[in-house]
Amino acid sequence: MSSDDLRDAYERRAEEQYAEPWRFDSGERKFARVWSLVARHLPCNAFLDAGCGDGRYLAAVARARGAARIAGTDISERILETARAAAAPYEPELVRANLESLPFADAQFDLVLCSQVVEHLLDVDTGMRELSRVLRPGGTLILTTDNARNLVTRALYLGRLRRQAGYDFPHRDFELDDVTARLRAAGLDVAATETFRFSAPRGVGQRLLDRLDAVIPRHGLGDIIGVVARRPG
Repeated sequence: MSSDDLRDAYERRAEEQYAEPWRFDSGERKFARVWSLVARHLPCNAFLDAGCGDGRYLAAVARARGAARIAGTDISERILETARAAAAPYEPELVRANLESLPFADAQFDLVLCSQVVEHLLDVDTGMRELSRVLRPGGTLILTTDNARNLVTRALYLGRLRRQAGYDFPHRDFELDDVTARLRAAGLDVAATETFRFSAPRGVGQRLLDRLDAVIPRHGLGDIIGVVARRPG
């Protein structure tokens, strides 16, 4: 079984949750932090958002004129429609694809983003090898995924985190050491790691938590693991 076999579940989720393009919000902590990681590696020749979702980072790179070639993949055709609308009037190269089998030749991109995707894969290691394969020597991968040690958010939720219901696809959390070990096994050098963002339950101020996360020293208890890795030149 491959993640392609779960496509119907992703299409249903896309119709319910990603029917409209994301409304740009530079203060939204996840977007702001991921974009800052991407932006410091621009301009580049070729950028790939592997698992592009609603297209927010494709649109941001296009508006910044950050890459001569901008490409995005997602397993859901419906999500790609939303990404296409988000990026308009720019026209990135959008391809329906499973991260475990990217439809690109080796060494095509010098910057690859993979944000909140690998936690949904059936075969995480194959997905990471694919991300490494399409990077050019010296190229950079920015990867984010869910942190198993999100202790602040667990405390806010009294230990009972809500998970999305109604979608039959995998969802796992990772320890940071596990993520970095898998990336190294895929042939990448890990350059930097961090965690960021705390999620607020209803009744708690999300903006306040975002501001707190932005100003406190680097920590390891955020909801999201961020890793910058490079393919050896």
